[in-house]
Amino acid sequence: MIISYADDLALIKKVVYKAGQIAKAAFFKDELQIWDKGGGHQVTSADIAVNNYLSECLKKNRPTYGWLSEETKDDRSRLKAKKTFVVDPIDGTKAFIDGTTDFVVSVAVIEGDYPVAAVIYNPIKNEMFEATLGGGAKLNNNNIKVNDKQSVKDITMIGYSRKFKQLNWPNMNCFNVNSMAYRIALVACGKADATVAFTPKSDWDIAAAQLIATEAGAYISNINGKIPSYANTNTKGSGIICAGKNLHSLLLELTYPVIKRYNTSTDKLKEFGFMATKSEDRNNVQLLHIVIGGELLDPNKSEFKDLNKVDYIGAFPNFKSAHIAWKSAAQKTVDNAHMRYFILHAHELIDPKKDGIIG
Repeated sequence: MIISYADDLALIKKVVYKAGQIAKAAFFKDELQIWDKGGGHQVTSADIAVNNYLSECLKKNRPTYGWLSEETKDDRSRLKAKKTFVVDPIDGTKAFIDGTTDFVVSVAVIEGDYPVAAVIYNPIKNEMFEATLGGGAKLNNNNIKVNDKQSVKDITMIGYSRKFKQLNWPNMNCFNVNSMAYRIALVACGKADATVAFTPKSDWDIAAAQLIATEAGAYISNINGKIPSYANTNTKGSGIICAGKNLHSLLLELTYPVIKRYNTSTDKLKEFGFMATKSEDRNNVQLLHIVIGGELLDPNKSEFKDLNKVDYIGAFPNFKSAHIAWKSAAQKTVDNAHMRYFILHAHELIDPKKDGIIG
């Protein structure tokens, strides 16, 4: 029996929507279990619950398909399957933990070494991105198309502005999103012009997003200019560039010298330490994290009802201790979804370049 790309899309849309509701419910309950799975990467009980649901439903309906998920051990049996699901149950776990809404459920169907059906769903914003190979890309059933700027200057870029400034790239309007899949989807629908990530990305970060972006007219490659593929034993690749075709070429021209300098550098930490995305990459340094809480006008927005009633929990020298305090305080929000607690990484505000110099 031949299953069409459209049939695969219909299945994953249905299953991903329901998986998104599991993530959404966990997001508002503030009852997460959080642990470190190694390498500084966090995972939550919500990641596992969403992964288990996706695994159960997708494998039941497509028992011959392979399986690759961030939260499941890769037994490589997928390499023998004609089609494979590539899954990130919650892409943007850090955003999820921090109580921000830039996380998505991401699922792709791979045939050979390329995605043929894909869904990315943000359950908080109710944004459903979808695509099939040759069938175009949509957001909430409306066709989407990438912007294609002719110059890098003044584009809207998703990424860390301090990195681009340190590299002396042209001025850009930058904002950051924790989820790589969501970054690419936002480029695909024209809400941003480009995204560049220098740090390595895994198959599950980009598989669904790649198809959605390319079907929307974007061009996506790794930072060496190669198109990602998915029939490999190794599931981790390099950084990613996504933009309209003309803009992508311009960004790749800017990226090549950076990669060359990095590869030939004799002191990578000194020359490229500013490229780190986590404050904890600098060991034995006390960095200011502030934990506060308050009642919001809307649990999805940042406006407080009364700033005079903001609950100050404390200042902490590292994320781990701040997170413990945040988790303890968050228990107070069980009966009031509008009462939320936050970790403010204050050191990033006073030291945006993360070079130890204020301003």
